[in-house]
Amino acid sequence: MKKSLIYIFILLSVMACLDDKSNYDYKDLNDFENWERNGVSNVAGSYTLYPGEEILLEPKVRFSIDTLNPDASYAWYLGEEEEMTLLSDQLNYTYKADQIGKFTLLFCATDNKTNVTFTKELTVSVVASWKNGWMILSRSAGNESQLSMILSKKQSISEIVDGKEVSRDTVVYVGENINVVPSLGRGPRKLVENFIYPTAIGMQVEDEVMVLQESGPVELDGNELTPVGYARNEFFDGIPDRFDPVDAVLTFDGKWLLNSDNYIYMANLSVAIDLHSGFYLKDPSLNGKKVKTLLPYYKGEDNYLIVGIDENNTYFGIVNDGECIYNTTDYVIGPLNNVGACAEFREDYENDLLKEVKGDFIFHAWANEANYYTPPAYFSILDQDGVYLWHYYELDYREENDKFRLMEEGSESGQIPASIMVDYKCMALFPWHEWLLVASSDRLHFYDYWENRIINLSSFPHFNSEIVGLAVKDYDSYYGTVNAHLAVALKSGEVYVFEVKYDSELEVMELVELYHKDGFGEIVDIEYKFGQGNKPGASSMY
Repeated sequence: MKKSLIYIFILLSVMACLDDKSNYDYKDLNDFENWERNGVSNVAGSYTLYPGEEILLEPKVRFSIDTLNPDASYAWYLGEEEEMTLLSDQLNYTYKADQIGKFTLLFCATDNKTNVTFTKELTVSVVASWKNGWMILSRSAGNESQLSMILSKKQSISEIVDGKEVSRDTVVYVGENINVVPSLGRGPRKLVENFIYPTAIGMQVEDEVMVLQESGPVELDGNELTPVGYARNEFFDGIPDRFDPVDAVLTFDGKWLLNSDNYIYMANLSVAIDLHSGFYLKDPSLNGKKVKTLLPYYKGEDNYLIVGIDENNTYFGIVNDGECIYNTTDYVIGPLNNVGACAEFREDYENDLLKEVKGDFIFHAWANEANYYTPPAYFSILDQDGVYLWHYYELDYREENDKFRLMEEGSESGQIPASIMVDYKCMALFPWHEWLLVASSDRLHFYDYWENRIINLSSFPHFNSEIVGLAVKDYDSYYGTVNAHLAVALKSGEVYVFEVKYDSELEVMELVELYHKDGFGEIVDIEYKFGQGNKPGASSMY
């Protein structure tokens, strides 16, 4: 719509000039199509800034005629057409990031001979420096928890494709902050990111980070990474004996802490944009059910089921169907929900990969976007006496005679080649590409589990220490326009970030190094911080 209005304005201006007896011949007018193609350079279509940063915009203008010394006037505007504010009437302009948000800048160049105005639109995203990036949880020499961040920004770059210069967005890593939260706690264990209601609008802080540690879980503001909640302070009727959470599943309508004694403590939230609007109960949830494992919860969007494995090595589900009251403006979660109810298989259900499973689970990951129409898909690795089985499965639930029954909607399985499991250290999954990444000592192995083949690397990165952690920022690959990013953490305290480029014709993987830094200490966990609930499955990179 905006471009159409500009076209109409230009057309009317040109017609007015042609009607003027003193104006110019049509062939001497500056050409708008040429402007679209070559008219302005040296400025990108989008920028990402941190609060307080400045950027000098110095466009180079080239009209189709009068190219060297155009008789032109310039202006910069802020906002959409209906509410534009003049920022400057000079060619160059320095933009300062004063507040968080996404802003539209409009650069205007007016040909003074014809009063025809040509425009270029820019988008500036101002984000908190710790909004997106890689989080590293480390242990100091004194067993203190240290949280560090690798900082990232979106940047437009130019590439030559089929002989033509094209612009594409990518992510660049611009530095790191080490130990950003003083006196965080002791005995680091794990990082878990949580999000507010995914459709909440106008919220500056859209996520929180829980740090699980021996001294007790602490939740951090998603922008400032300052403490905003302690689990010990959120119990309604006193802290349980031997309270020692080792894992957590967090959603916008509930929190589940898995204790070291295999009990679960649950907080039922009441406001979907206030992740501390509820409280935990002292008595274990699920009627005291003993639980060995809580599977990773899909990050963002709606997921109506949480999956776990009980002490009998049998899968179960926790209903997570909280919804905001229709047309609400305060995001209150409606009371007619079953959040926290347990869903189990029928007594006659038989599946040796889901019920009374033989073997030891060594890996779990979410494997697709879960929503109202698609059950959550998970990916697990089972070690059966040195034979490693992978299992891709979809689980759902239904209400039946006042009970909730867990159901399997789909399942695929296979065996992982033994050659890539020698000296196994850790794994990661690329959910949108259906790749499994296995770290064996200081080597990486890519495995396409759907096609049952090992993917060759064009060159092997050489690490001087064994791998202790992997994390992936994958993208919805439907359009195939972006590549996943991979973070590799080493025992030496180093972290690498790679772009993962796959040549489908040659069936070869290339790892392009984007970042490398040491000094992170004894790394316990590494995770990508999405910063927003609709990002994990998005096709955009940032």
